[in-house]
Amino acid sequence: MTDLKYTPDMAGSGQYGICAHCNLPPTKEGHDGCLGTLHEKEVMNACCGHGSDQQAYIQTWDGKCIRGAAAIAAIKAWKIANTHPASNSRRR
Repeated sequence: MTDLKYTPDMAGSGQYGICAHCNLPPTKEGHDGCLGTLHEKEVMNACCGHGSDQQAYIQTWDGKCIRGAAAIAAIKAWKIANTHPASNSRRR
């Protein structure tokens, strides 16, 4: 990881430094820190937009691409679903 801050114009480039929006480093897998690891069976790759909702996107394994505010909403929904106690107990 570098001291480089990832800004909206760098969205989609793969994160190797700290996000300029949330100030989080990438995960060890290279995901945007604020995204963490999304549902890997559905999500191929994603970008938080680094402060620009218009730059955010999610690409799914079935070939769909969700962009902008819809991507932000989907990311929030996946994160909530994956942190809900009931979903955690099902995965154990």
